Amino acid sequence: MKLVSSFKNWFSAGFMGRLLAVVATLTVFSLPLTSEWAHARPVDYQGKEIAVYVTPGEPSQITFPADIGGGFKKKHSSLALERKGNFLVVFAQPEIPYEGEALLVLLQDKRSYALRILPSDDDNKRDEFIIIRDMRENIEGPSGGPDSLNEFIQTRSYTSPALVPGLMRAMILSSEKGLRGGIDGYRRSNRYTGETILHDGTVEAKIKEIFMGTNFWGYVIEVENLLDTNYKLNPASFQLDGTRAVSAERWELAARPITAEQNLAKAHRGNIYIITKAQRR
Repeated sequence: MKLVSSFKNWFSAGFMGRLLAVVATLTVFSLPLTSEWAHARPVDYQGKEIAVYVTPGEPSQITFPADIGGGFKKKHSSLALERKGNFLVVFAQPEIPYEGEALLVLLQDKRSYALRILPSDDDNKRDEFIIIRDMRENIEGPSGGPDSLNEFIQTRSYTSPALVPGLMRAMILSSEKGLRGGIDGYRRSNRYTGETILHDGTVEAKIKEIFMGTNFWGYVIEVENLLDTNYKLNPASFQLDGTRAVSAERWELAARPITAEQNLAKAHRGNIYIITKAQRR
């Protein structure tokens, strides 16, 4: 029960997490692009988050090694994105936080890239143009659909579960797509399933499962709205000690159901996904 006690202590302590590696409340972006690139700063992909420095009100253009298929950003973001083909233009608003915002860009050939968009300063000038170089070969999934979680990850994404974006994606697929099997490199634990870690009269949070790896642990938490009105979850409330990423199935929960249809829709419930440094057991 030490793990559950630690969870409760973390939640009651409030904001204790480190800067997020991948910020959640994810929404797919898909906008047109009108500009061309020139004199780009080359960045060789090293399997980790890529820092891009921007100046509010001025565009920064990023070129990828293949056409963009989609991506994710915060629902309430300070970034405006425009894309076409393999180009992505980022416009930052004045309210962009000092620690920046994270983007996850997915290419049509199934490769993916985690970007950290940061405000420029005297030491880090604005990146006007960036071109990302990647020595990995592209990949196309098989014609048949995958029937397990690891098969889906291996055939559909270059983001390894050993990295934060890959683990986050794998947990979401496991929970929301119902794919079978575990995640390579992680032990799946249901020991604390059903344990309540937060109950403040407005929402109740319970552990669904935990993925334990060498470098990271991933937690799947089910949250339920106890109020008769909609409730907006605060991402900061779910940052634990050593947090690397927080994501959610939905950040606004519907009011608790009063009809059978509402209960069946389960819009008053949602999953929270948390990735932290590996904890000592």
